[in-house]
Amino acid sequence: MSMKKEHNPIIVGIMGGSASGKTTFAAALSEQLADYTPITLHQDSYFRDWSEFTPEEREKVVTSNHPDAVRWDVLITDVEKLRSKKPIETPAPGTRAANRGDEKKVIQPSSVVIVEGHLIYWNEQLRDLIDIKLFLDVDAHERVLRRMQRDVGTRSANLEAAINWYRRDVLPNFPIYTEPCKQYADLIIPYLNENHIALHTIAAGIRTQLNIQE
Repeated sequence: MSMKKEHNPIIVGIMGGSASGKTTFAAALSEQLADYTPITLHQDSYFRDWSEFTPEEREKVVTSNHPDAVRWDVLITDVEKLRSKKPIETPAPGTRAANRGDEKKVIQPSSVVIVEGHLIYWNEQLRDLIDIKLFLDVDAHERVLRRMQRDVGTRSANLEAAINWYRRDVLPNFPIYTEPCKQYADLIIPYLNENHIALHTIAAGIRTQLNIQE
């Protein structure tokens, strides 16, 4: 009886501005490739906990849209492990997820690893580990509306606080650390609405690459 050859993992990156639909697209792509049991790593799960700062200092330095927000060392190590077909354990120490007590899990390697986040191509070391780099392109006005709807409607945030945070953290950082990373993308995907053609085309391309390895 012939044995099925193991695939070399394909690392797929999904980047875009805040509220561009990265998590939604990652979930849809994972569903399209369900028979490969994809893994999705969310950049937000690697946000640092800022525990080295006092509460007063934290108010001034905390960010979610500057590269300083991410524990790059841990995220890169986890992607390297998965690329080498080794399991990882989450949440990682020193992250916001660990600090709030998220359940500990061991994630087994997979043929398809999806990494999504609004800063992931900024880091060259992580960028070099990603085989297929996607960028979701959504009009800025639409992203603002989506974010306000999400933060206030779904997360029960105060509208004034959500607007203040957007002005303080998202607006100044997006044009410096997120938008310029379009230049690193293999494909820029319009995602004002669900783009089924792009989704199916990318899923088919990944399948083709995996089949070539068999």
